[in-house]
Amino acid sequence: MNKNQNIAMGISLAVVAIMVGSAEIFGEKEIIFPEITAVAMGALIAPVQSWNTSRTRLFAAIVSAAVAGVCIVRFIPEILILRIALGLLVAVSVITLSKTSFVPAISACILPILMDTKSPVYVISVAVMTAFILIFQKVLEYFGLHEKYEYRPIEPSSELLKLRAKQVITVLVICILPAHFHEIFFIAPPLIVAFFELSGKGSKLMKRKYTAIALMAAAAFAGVMARFFISEKLGLTLTFGAVLSSAVIFVLCRKAKLYFPPCCAISTLPFIIPKTAIIKFPFEVTAGYIVLTIAAVIITKIDNNTN
Repeated sequence: MNKNQNIAMGISLAVVAIMVGSAEIFGEKEIIFPEITAVAMGALIAPVQSWNTSRTRLFAAIVSAAVAGVCIVRFIPEILILRIALGLLVAVSVITLSKTSFVPAISACILPILMDTKSPVYVISVAVMTAFILIFQKVLEYFGLHEKYEYRPIEPSSELLKLRAKQVITVLVICILPAHFHEIFFIAPPLIVAFFELSGKGSKLMKRKYTAIALMAAAAFAGVMARFFISEKLGLTLTFGAVLSSAVIFVLCRKAKLYFPPCCAISTLPFIIPKTAIIKFPFEVTAGYIVLTIAAVIITKIDNNTN
């Protein structure tokens, strides 16, 4: 398995290099889609695919969510909490209607809202980079280097709809203050994705929530250190820094035996934020994730007591 994972990690890092390198060459930061490292972790590096979805549905969900996010920025009044609320509703609807558990679609929708992205370049990047990952997944499966996943449709039962409503309302309540003060790293999209995974019914991640917090903090600090020391201080390319931080978190996840896609996205996020925000990024991300973890624990306990 380690050999197969090494191959998968090499492919994933190559995709990160292509993505960030293209952004630097063309001067378009919208090309950098941090969630692609999460998709790579869940679809390629993890021994078994992290989400219950087919390739077609995964691609359709993430691209639809990205389009929705850009459209919200273009056409909805500039009230951040309103945009976040609409983005969450759209993204969760996409996931539910696609009958999958592919919650990273939430990040694809919320990221352009928080970053005020209006360019179609973002959507094109999401589509192209996701297609790369899924093609490589198919190739690895063909050569027996990755286990095939058998997708089973998730019907939108009343129980699931109630859970989704609780999750959306909880996230919105937590988002109010960060949105008002525009301290968006407390509610970085991968943190919201992680919350949905944590608070899902029968979540295996909940049993390792402390390890997840440690990985999230490590990812935030790894990304910032790579951006600050490698790219800013040493003057090397963002591409080199992004590949290095991604490699670090891929290895940490494997060592911890917790294939946790959201933390991988966090490790890449520092490469699209302003230089002035680098220092506070890891602290706000870690604090925000702790708050969301507590909220997920509360929701899970309430549901368990109700049942």
